[in-house]
This record gives sequence, structure tokens and C-alpha cells, in this order.
Amino acid sequence: MFYNTASHLLFYSLLYGLDHFVSREGVCEGIALSPWQAGKRIVKKYYAEILLTKQSSKQYPVIITTDSEDIFKVIKDYIQQNISSIALRLSLLSKNNLQATFAFNEPLEHTLYDSVHIFFSAYIRCKTPHLVDDYFTIYMPLELFTIFRVKVSNYTPYNSLNDIEAQFLQFFNDPYNLFPSLPIILETMENNEFQKLIYFLLNEKILTPYHLYLLTRAFPQHALKIKYNISSNLISDILHVGKTIHHITARDMIEGIYAFEEILYLKLRTKPFFVFGNFIDQITNILHHIAIVSTFQKKTFETWFSEIEQSGLLYTILSHCDDVTIATAFNDNEKLFNQLSRYLSSRRINSIAVYLKNKYTYDHTILSQYTIVQLYLKNMSHINKLYAMPFNQLLKKYIHPQMMYYILFDCGWFTIATALKQTPKKLVYDCIQKFPQGAQYCILDVYDGVLNPNIVHDEMQIKKARQLVIQSLIKLHSNGTIHCEV
Repeated sequence: MFYNTASHLLFYSLLYGLDHFVSREGVCEGIALSPWQAGKRIVKKYYAEILLTKQSSKQYPVIITTDSEDIFKVIKDYIQQNISSIALRLSLLSKNNLQATFAFNEPLEHTLYDSVHIFFSAYIRCKTPHLVDDYFTIYMPLELFTIFRVKVSNYTPYNSLNDIEAQFLQFFNDPYNLFPSLPIILETMENNEFQKLIYFLLNEKILTPYHLYLLTRAFPQHALKIKYNISSNLISDILHVGKTIHHITARDMIEGIYAFEEILYLKLRTKPFFVFGNFIDQITNILHHIAIVSTFQKKTFETWFSEIEQSGLLYTILSHCDDVTIATAFNDNEKLFNQLSRYLSSRRINSIAVYLKNKYTYDHTILSQYTIVQLYLKNMSHINKLYAMPFNQLLKKYIHPQMMYYILFDCGWFTIATALKQTPKKLVYDCIQKFPQGAQYCILDVYDGVLNPNIVHDEMQIKKARQLVIQSLIKLHSNGTIHCEV
């Protein structure tokens, strides 16, 4: 579980995949991270420097240091193989083109020793006893956090570390900050990867010559890159679009860029050729684990169990769980497991009991318990009654703009645009007021019939889109992202 949330998010932003390098090198289960601390940099026997440089020449040196030769070898191999990925991840997160270089055990700038850094340590978790020096520490200058939109000017980190950490977590809790930046992709993505990306989107029918034409208009400096990575037939289609469309507005380009970035965010997380997508997925998993921890900090599993039992939904929920899930959830609580005999047959109990002999980690147990709690929250009648409520009334009474903001990044703008068809325009404005400008333009232009005028939204499509919005609302409410008072 991710208790030191900020450390995990920063670790994955900087060194995504390093834990797998460490695991491959020995009998190790992973890495445990300490909380953030603030202090002067202390360099140990071995150290690596990753120097991040903005186009303005502003530099952010990140130091990774350890007394363990074995750990240093792994860190060195990782950095040499992944330096371009580090630069890409941080560029896309910060929406700035950052260059990354590295050096090992070379003299460092002495002036930085006196400045305050934020740092945390990573401890190697092994199945067998290991030496005390099996850990490494990562030091970051305070200014580095400005790329995550953290205000650090005039700060005394010793007194305001919690505030810096809170701003950092807020950055990752805003899904729009995880959108892949199209300008950065065009600047930094290798041609072969960019070509695969374009043709994947074309084959999935979520990218058209019109979109590519908009990209060449929005980013004329990258028109040649687009041209060199597509076929001559596609180039002809794009030129034809240019001849038939006589007027492209700034609004058109904002819509096109937003729609493209949203596609990357929603559709490409698990595609092996889109490295940043996998990183987004990992960050989302960390945020999901935070929600799990939060769920059981508010109420213990015993309290949740009692609440589910009193609701009369326990039998329904258990019937939707397989034997392994139930065994894992109750393996460390014999008293609660014995209570299941009131709801399950002796044959089912015996079947579950077979799996109780297995060894389960705390992570496995809490994930299974969370699955049961989620099933309960989704089956609660007062939440499910949202489906029967008139959609306009639902929007007015229960869904405020901040909730719609999170629903947008779960469903996508087109689903919301379809769901908002046939609703009063003032209500549409109220719902989307916190959306990014590109999403607002897309939704309003679909509503007015300006964008995609040939697509007919019949009653069935509108009803389906509204159900998807409600499903998203219930899911986000259940995992703690938003709170809906019903």
C-alpha cells in the first residue's frame, strides 16, 4: 500500500521502472519509500546526477546516492537505459520541453550543498536478511517542484514541507495535469513511435485527415514531421481537406488539440508503444490505492461488514464474489469468517476454506476487502435510484460542476456532449463551467450542431450516454474521488 503517497508519486515520475530493475537483480520484493524530509544534501560513497534543463537554461540537478555498490550498479544501468524516458515523462507532466543528462561520481556544484533540498529514501525489501546500507536517497532542489505548479518562492521548507507536499498531491489529483501534451509529443517523440501512434489512431477510426489538417495548422513548425510519418494517400486527403475548408478559427484548433490529447489520455494507457500511457496508468493505480487506504481509515473492515450486514445486502454481495476474493478478505479475521455461515451454504464455506490455507499479503487482503466494500456501495438503493431520476433534475440537484469535471476525464467530452443534448442551454453552461476551454468548446459546438453536424443523436444514444454519466458518477463516488449526497 502507498502510505507515503508523495514519495511514491515523485519516485514514479522520476524513476518509473527502477523498482523492476532492482527486483531483477536479486531476491527482492520491491522498494519501500520513506516520507519526504527537508535538509541539506549529504552525498554518500556512490552517487548519480540527473540534470534536468529547461529551454530557458534553468537547471534542476537530482542526486541519487548510496553506500551500496550493488544498488549503485542497478541505478547506473537504469539511468543509462532510461534517460530519454525520464525527460519525456517530466516534459509531458510539466508541459515544458526538459532535456535530461546524467553523470556518475563526478564533482558536484559545491554551492548546492548549503541549500535546502527535499529528499526521501528508498529501502530494498528482500525475502532474505540484507545489509543496512541496502537503500538509496534521492535529493531534489526546492525549485524542481515549480514544474509541478508548486509555489516555492519565499518558502522556508523546514516549516512548510507539508504545504509543498499538499500542493504536489493536488497536482496529481487533477486528471487534466496527466494529459499528454501534444506540443511536447510533437517536439520529443521519435519518428518511429510517432508513426505507430498516428496509424493506431487511424485504424481505430478515432483520428481523421481533418484532425491531422488541424494539427498542421496549429503547429506549422511540426508539419514536416507529420508529413514524413504518413502515407502519400493520407497527405492527399489532408490537402483535400485544406481545399474544402476555407476558414479555420483559433477555436477549431483549440477543440482539435483538446480532443487529440483526451484520446491519448483515455485510450492509450496500456499500449506498449506509448510509454507515457503506461506511466499514467501507474499513477492512476497509486491514486486508486490512496482511495483504498482512505476507505479503511474512515471505517475499519469490521465496521463496513456490520453496515453491509444491517443493510441486508451481504448475501447479494457475497454471491458476486469468487471464493478466492472472500478467502483473501477474511483470512485474518476468523470471527467475521464464521459469521458468513449465516449467508452461505456449508458447501460454499468449505470451498472457500480451502483457500484460507494460502498465504496472503496485507496488500492482497485489503484489495479483496475493498472489492467487497465497492460492491456494497454500488448496490446501495439510494445511489442506484439516480438511474430513475429525470436527467435534468439529477444535474440540478446532485451533480455540481466540480463533480462534472471528474466525470469528464472518466467518460470523455463526446459522451457528456451527447448526454447534455435536449437539456436547457443554461444547465449545459452550469455543468461545464469548470471544464478546460477545449472541452467546453467541443461540447457547446456539438450542442449547437456546429461540430459533427452529420451525427444524429437519437433518443437511444442520448439515454445510453446519460447512463454512462451516472455510472461514472457512482464509480467516482464509490472510490472516493467525489462525494454525492443522495
